Amino acid sequence: MKVLTLNVHGWMEKFASKKIKQLAQVIATKDYDVIALQEVNQPMKEGMTEHKRFIKPSQEVNLVPLKKGNYAGVLVKELEKFGKYYFWTWSANHIGYDKYDEGLAILSKTPQNPQVINISQSTEYDNVGTRNILKSEISIFDKKWLIFNGHFSWWEDPEDNQIFKHEWDRAQIALNENMKENIIFMGDFNNEASTYNKGYDYVLKTAPFLNDSYTIAQENYGYATMKGKIDGWKTTSDSKRIDYIFVSDKLTVQKNHVIFNQDNESIVSDHFGVEVIILE
Repeated sequence: MKVLTLNVHGWMEKFASKKIKQLAQVIATKDYDVIALQEVNQPMKEGMTEHKRFIKPSQEVNLVPLKKGNYAGVLVKELEKFGKYYFWTWSANHIGYDKYDEGLAILSKTPQNPQVINISQSTEYDNVGTRNILKSEISIFDKKWLIFNGHFSWWEDPEDNQIFKHEWDRAQIALNENMKENIIFMGDFNNEASTYNKGYDYVLKTAPFLNDSYTIAQENYGYATMKGKIDGWKTTSDSKRIDYIFVSDKLTVQKNHVIFNQDNESIVSDHFGVEVIILE
């Protein structure tokens, strides 16, 4: 089982059209089974569109239709040029950069049953603090998998409110209901692994049935998933590990590699990706 997570910084990169083609080529070569993408943007002013393998998720608030120029939609079409046909789902979190519907996407080789779960205190679409997770049930290799994809807030906001804690507590409700399943929770957690007693430690403390793929992998390559000053981290120039793949503690991780960091494939975003191979 090959999985990938990547914050794509959709359409905000220089040479974005070239980079999405590079991303598609690598995905086609690596042949991932499931892919979780964050900051999947679509232009707000574009018209609605459809795709035959797009699966609309169940969602209670902020239902935003699929539009032309959706980053995941363009990526899926690029993958078709390589003979790779993915089912996919997408949902919007909030308005991004004043011009995009910004959201989350999950791509899978087999059909999926997706659901959107709000985890933030806000549900207002024009509030950048509005956050959801995307949960999807997928059957691959005769097994049922629960895939979670999230783009979380930082541990604290400028008023010292512990916003990540609130979001993770909400996400945990869905996790606790399914803790015996084969869970893969991927995404941009915006909390670095080396910071003591904050977001990363809180995840490990409150979800003991999940393991960080990095810490249990039989083979590791790379560490940091961001470098320098990027959106959301303008006051730092350090390299950090803030993107993760957490897996059920009954699963074995063969490989955990950082990718799209120039050493392992060209950079396509302001984040690097994480790819994992899970043994069946």
